[in-house]
Amino acid sequence: MRWFDSLFKKNDSSAQVAKSRLKIAIQIDRTNLSPELLQELQDDIVRAVSERLDIDRAGMKITAERGADGQRLIADIPIKRVRTTAATGE
Repeated sequence: MRWFDSLFKKNDSSAQVAKSRLKIAIQIDRTNLSPELLQELQDDIVRAVSERLDIDRAGMKITAERGADGQRLIADIPIKRVRTTAATGE
């Protein structure tokens, strides 16, 4: 139902946006991934996923976190639609 909820989502306040960005910055700082490497990974993931899916790049979030069981790279990628054929040249 997340897709349904996103249709009626209200815009976040600037405080909520700042809080979200701070959380991401803290998570990145806690891992050994530089912002540059995280951006490169995001670009690679977008390129690979976009071959089969139309995605909402503006709503995409890639985060890294460290837990008791090790590091995790978490990709939250909103999907617009599944393509029937692979994309060419995107």
